[in-house]
Amino acid sequence: MAYTFIDHYRPIRAMLRVDALVVGLGLGLVLLIHPVDMLTGLGFGMGSPLLSRLAGSALLGLGIGQLLAAAEADLRAGTLVAAIISNGLLAASLFVAYLSGELTELTTWGYLLLLVLFVISLLSAVLPIPFLRRGIGL
Repeated sequence: MAYTFIDHYRPIRAMLRVDALVVGLGLGLVLLIHPVDMLTGLGFGMGSPLLSRLAGSALLGLGIGQLLAAAEADLRAGTLVAAIISNGLLAASLFVAYLSGELTELTTWGYLLLLVLFVISLLSAVLPIPFLRRGIGL
């Protein structure tokens, strides 16, 4: 049922895949490899390489988990709740960092990258909520 025309989860599957590829695998690999020159060129003041590598490995694991969850025939409530919480926390962290002024040294490309990450994580946090309220996935 995952690839038919009557798939009720099609919007969630698409959003899980986009989120997994951009935020999970994309940002996760960037933070795991930690190219200091590229990140400082965008205006990110990178602190400890250990913390960014830990965050990168966590995002990489999240991305792989979301890709595997999007390929399941029937999404479960636990998968949707995990996507809501993880992406909601990521969007909230980016928003709080913006409001506290921690992102003042970013270049235009840095702001654009963070805006794309924020929008994708916010959509991935909000999109599964109606499906949980209707009882789909329980």
